Amino acid sequence: MSRVTSLIALAAVAAAPSPPTPLQRDLAGYATASCFAALPQPLLRKQGERWAGAVIQRGHGAIEAWASLARAVTKELKRTGLDQGLGDGPDSAPTPLPVMTCGEITARPAVRAAMAQAAKALAKDYVATTR
Repeated sequence: MSRVTSLIALAAVAAAPSPPTPLQRDLAGYATASCFAALPQPLLRKQGERWAGAVIQRGHGAIEAWASLARAVTKELKRTGLDQGLGDGPDSAPTPLPVMTCGEITARPAVRAAMAQAAKALAKDYVATTR
């Protein structure tokens, strides 16, 4: 491998984002799961409930921090509704996209703010478990 190729490869590795911390992973997972748990479709709701429960079981910290995040997600979902996609034809009605909505819920400012607040409340519990 030439020096230039080595430098390009090294720059690509250096520019790659670092993986999320366990706390970040759990917060994003819990927010997404809470979104699914708030949906009216039974299968998606049940999966969301189970996913949220699994995050709580492996997670750390006070349940109130997690519950606060779930409330923020539900509030945001009620405020904005489900994302909509175009139907199959030019005259078709919009189609609700619940999976897309929940998959992108963590990008919404209100949810990001709630995740940041929960992260502050839970940070010391996660640090204590990694020692």
